Amino acid sequence: MTPMKRLLLTAQLICVALATQACFNFQETLSSAPTRFEEQSFVGEWRSAGVASFPTSQSCTDLTWNVTSQSETQISGNFEAECDGGVTLTGTATGVLDGNIQIEAAGTATGFGSTPCHFTLAGTGVLQTDSSIRVDYTVQTCIGTFSGTEIIRR
Repeated sequence: MTPMKRLLLTAQLICVALATQACFNFQETLSSAPTRFEEQSFVGEWRSAGVASFPTSQSCTDLTWNVTSQSETQISGNFEAECDGGVTLTGTATGVLDGNIQIEAAGTATGFGSTPCHFTLAGTGVLQTDSSIRVDYTVQTCIGTFSGTEIIRR
């Protein structure tokens, strides 16, 4: 191999090494950058902003989520809601922080007769502002399904 070819090959290897290191440093910077949720405290009471934002014939209003604990990836606390037909939901809720808030709640539904029954709620919370979350949800109870969208605020 001639000295000129050896010099060009060495220069190419140095360029590849520098580019690889630059990419690695950029990726490390991105992965260590704080997300919006890492900087956000959700602890405290989140409550419906009044009338249901997008009411349906089988929706819930007066959602209250008292977030009592928070980690880097999850929030949890007590949950209550009033649904059509005088149904009251009382239980606990957790939210997985993954860009949105994947919400699951469970507890007791009362008010539709003499026998309380179990409910489950699945929903997605989308952070609107630091003090406002849009929650799209579906609730399953022994008397039927409730669903809708509600804005909860601090």
